[in-house]
Amino acid sequence: MADISDLQAEASYLAARISASSVRRTASFLRSGLPSQRKRVVIVGAGMDAEKVARWLRQAPDRYEILGNFDDRTRELEEAKPSVQYLGNLDDLLVFCRRTLPDIIILSIFSLSRERFLDIFQKIRVLPVDIEIALRKSGSDPKKASSEAEFSMILIEKQPLSGFDYIVKFLEDKIISILLLLFLSPVFALIAILIKYDSKGPIFFEQMRYGFNSNPIPVLKFRTMYTDLSDPTGVQKTVRDDPRVTRVGRYLRRYSLDELPQLWNVLAGQMSIVGPRAHVASMRVGEGIYEDVVKNYLIRHKLNPGITGLAQVRGCRGEVKTLRDARRRLSYDIFYINHWSLFLDMKIIMETIYIVLFKNDDTY
Repeated sequence: MADISDLQAEASYLAARISASSVRRTASFLRSGLPSQRKRVVIVGAGMDAEKVARWLRQAPDRYEILGNFDDRTRELEEAKPSVQYLGNLDDLLVFCRRTLPDIIILSIFSLSRERFLDIFQKIRVLPVDIEIALRKSGSDPKKASSEAEFSMILIEKQPLSGFDYIVKFLEDKIISILLLLFLSPVFALIAILIKYDSKGPIFFEQMRYGFNSNPIPVLKFRTMYTDLSDPTGVQKTVRDDPRVTRVGRYLRRYSLDELPQLWNVLAGQMSIVGPRAHVASMRVGEGIYEDVVKNYLIRHKLNPGITGLAQVRGCRGEVKTLRDARRRLSYDIFYINHWSLFLDMKIIMETIYIVLFKNDDTY
């Protein structure tokens, strides 16, 4: 019979996984929602256009902090001798924003062609930040467009869940996760004992998956497979009557009880109760990797991943068999990101409970 101290030891380990990154992210979102706080800005576009925007931003040092600029055009950079630090091309921008998430990205290329704009916008819109574009006002002198009177700043993409909405979502996650962890603690203990009794190996299974802003997070589950047959990469899909799944694991999977340890991820700020489901980076659909074959896939990482989500209660549970299935899931994820509300979250939670109890035939 399993020793309950095993559960206590692993629970202590899970608590230690609460990282400083979740604290930094909370501070970042709260700061972005407070008008009295400085906004951290990245400028896209080297050359004189970027200098004009930078000079305007510096007129309000109490409102803006310029982190640097990015552009693929190095010739314009050499000619302008910019005062803003050049940090690399657009690929470097994505890497930079994974580590240091700004509040605003400003496209400062006044002579931007439609094709160039779409190319840049599609590349950076996956980031959970406000995206603005600097447009020269009609009739203004291109050589003098260095003040607010000469160009306009237009918001073209808004970060989700900033300010008050973020606070509501933050409190929802913390309150629900704490209450469920307390209420379900006897269930946790019982499941841990059954897992230990049924097969050798740890109680919990940890798998790296995409989190907020496409950063990897360790997602926790109750172990449902034999230890020597499990696949931490997630490349091998689980199928019906999968021989890798233990006897206890079949019941845990059918009723989604294996997902319960993700409440620790929610408490740590790495996940939410409701949100786009966390995927492994190597997840495949058809013959390709999910993010390579599904356009705008990374947009779904503009929010914390969820234990459940809109796609899951709209019939998109279980195995992703076709590209059409993958696109349908993504459409629900994007809809959720753009239309979040507390009411929608509560509705998804209620529907999830009903589906788990009475419509679980596609879960294995």
